[in-house]
Amino acid sequence: MKANKFFAVALAALALIGCNKPQTTVEVEKVELDQKSIQIEEGAEATLVATVTPEGAATVAWSADDPAIVLVTPANDGKSAKVKGLAEGQTIVTATAGAKSARCIVKVGKAAPENPFEVLLNGSNYYVFNLGETAFEAIKNKVVGDFRINGEYVGETIPEETTCVLEIWGNTFGGGAGTGLNCFGHSGENDGYISLVSQTGEGWGLGCGGLRQVHRTVDLSQITGDYKLVIVYKTPANNATTTAKFTLYSTNTTGGEIAKEVSGNTNGEWALLEYNMSEFFNAGLDWATPWTADVKAAFYTLGLLINGIGNGLDVDAVFVYKPAAE
Repeated sequence: MKANKFFAVALAALALIGCNKPQTTVEVEKVELDQKSIQIEEGAEATLVATVTPEGAATVAWSADDPAIVLVTPANDGKSAKVKGLAEGQTIVTATAGAKSARCIVKVGKAAPENPFEVLLNGSNYYVFNLGETAFEAIKNKVVGDFRINGEYVGETIPEETTCVLEIWGNTFGGGAGTGLNCFGHSGENDGYISLVSQTGEGWGLGCGGLRQVHRTVDLSQITGDYKLVIVYKTPANNATTTAKFTLYSTNTTGGEIAKEVSGNTNGEWALLEYNMSEFFNAGLDWATPWTADVKAAFYTLGLLINGIGNGLDVDAVFVYKPAAE
């Protein structure tokens, strides 16, 4: 009986000695990152993944030499991290496990500026007279009237199926289709703009053409004074000082025309003209009168006139819409 008791005590002592024995530490042999350098913009993020050998030997700790340039946020998996650009510059992000580490050069560039014209696509009830296809796709579910140009007219009979034409008055301008980025930064096959160069001398006599609306069922009567007219235009960078008129026409024969004149060289940069429709209606514009026989085939939505031979005018977005509530 005593022998059994002694044996039990001995086993317990051995077990206690075994529990207090120090555990073996696995030494980290190396740490590697999936990228040695990355380049991101301010506000953008990238992911870095560290590989520790042997696998699972240690959890990875992350740091940035300059935390004012990047923010490093470790993931819960213990081996990856999000790197977010905070300010323009360059710094080093280091992943450390045990006594080993790996580094990644992170370059942060200025974020591309937001396109100032994108806000124009946030409204509703669009009546579109000219707009690139990419921008049109973004608002197509909010378009009430699509009167975009689908033809060109130089004094010949306008086909019955034609919806809207760019009419050239007596060969008074050259050009027609612009190339390069439109005001929204698009340059697709159907994202061009109207590019005009005046072929006439001083004076507004012949003008330079306009957007003639010839659709037999066009209805602008729902447009009220709280709507806005948008015209985005520019003059070429190598152009002399341009004086232009954008002229709105009534749907009756007695309403006359309401013109807005703009002067100066935008030096190749798109510029925004935005007017309250109430301003035009108060000045006599009539878009609510029903069509008459002598008007429906000769109604100009907008006239584009340039003063001075050789002067250029590019016109991109032209539409009437109801702005989003501020």
